Amino acid sequence: MAITTSEFEQSLNDFLTRMENWKRCEWCGDDERHMGPRSKLCDSCKEWRRKEQRAIEWKQKFPSRVNHEEGLRCEYWIQYAVLCRAAGTLRSWEGPISPLDLEWELKALTERFLGESVFGSSATFLFGQFSPAQRRLLKYMFQRMTNVWLRHHRRSFAIDEVMNKAFPATKLSRDE
Repeated sequence: MAITTSEFEQSLNDFLTRMENWKRCEWCGDDERHMGPRSKLCDSCKEWRRKEQRAIEWKQKFPSRVNHEEGLRCEYWIQYAVLCRAAGTLRSWEGPISPLDLEWELKALTERFLGESVFGSSATFLFGQFSPAQRRLLKYMFQRMTNVWLRHHRRSFAIDEVMNKAFPATKLSRDE
């Protein structure tokens, strides 16, 4: 039996309401990773929280060795934990979503994954045909893709941050 549009919209709105109440990791915001019944962090983020705490304690205990190998490793752990916490704040799908919001998100995704914007400005017209609930669901799916991409690139971002702190780039003057 076919579902009518009003029934579909109602079930989609019910799903979105339930989705807002899902238990999520406070750091990475992921809702599918293993979390204990009393825990607010997934197992991966718990591990990075412990590493961050050890790194901060080590830096306080050995401040003169911060730029040595151990210090750089500790700085990496801290930066990785910071990036985990930042990923959990990305929840742009909760409010009303405009077609332009979806176009920007799709443009960012295609540039990130394909190296170029594939759809141009034609996506705004397409996304304008969707209901507000459908746009929220699309924004959620785009956000999940972004979170997975960030999780896979978090290590290189943390390494870049540590290298930039340890070896700041010097600006060359025009005379050199």
